Amino acid sequence: MPEPMTAERAAAAHDDSMGRLLTGAEPRLRAFLAKLAPADVDDALQETMVRAWRSRHTYDPAVGALEPWLLRIAFRAFLDLRQRRDGSAGAGETSEMPASIADPTRTAELREQMQVLLACLPEIERDVLLRFHRDGESIAAIARWLGLPIGTVKSHLHRARNRIWAARQSRGDE
Repeated sequence: MPEPMTAERAAAAHDDSMGRLLTGAEPRLRAFLAKLAPADVDDALQETMVRAWRSRHTYDPAVGALEPWLLRIAFRAFLDLRQRRDGSAGAGETSEMPASIADPTRTAELREQMQVLLACLPEIERDVLLRFHRDGESIAAIARWLGLPIGTVKSHLHRARNRIWAARQSRGDE
């Protein structure tokens, strides 16, 4: 009869699993942070990993996927690093942070709007758009992954952008 798992062994197994998940998520996090803060990507990534590790006990796979949880941590790390950097700037300088990022309510509204717009796209266009813009994958990598010619991937990306732009215009969004 197998020995029952102790709390210590369960915690160690969870830590091992989380370590592998974090290591696997590093390329996507790096791509995400590179779009937000190209000059500070290493610092932001390190801060994200430290925060994720410290908060590993709060992650519950039954509640949500790992990637959104990590992206939230990464975005907050980016905001904190930017605030520290901007806070140490000269008194006459102003932050270049868009108002939509500074206002959590506006950020939530924009996220909801984007989810609605993305839901209107055909699956292939949504996949290509997210892989390119959110994940930072190259056109060639997306083409290899989907088994499509590069020109077809470019066409899907172009159509997805146009559909989102047209939908925003018809809704009267900014």
